[in-house]
Amino acid sequence: MPRFAPARVSLVLLVVLVVFVVLVELVVLDVLVVLVVLVVLDVFTVFVVLVRRIQAAVSGRPLP
Repeated sequence: MPRFAPARVSLVLLVVLVVFVVLVELVVLDVLVVLVVLVVLDVFTVFVVLVRRIQAAVSGRPLP
């Protein structure tokens, strides 16, 4: 079994660490993007409901 030189071992560990950090960053960014999209959709839904209620109140129609 060949022995790795210390420089090569540290280089391999550095590459593994960089790959791990990049994967963790991608997962965190994906989760953040999903959360932001959900919050935007929720705010948009609340806005649409409020606009419909205001329109119904102004026109005097009952809400469906």
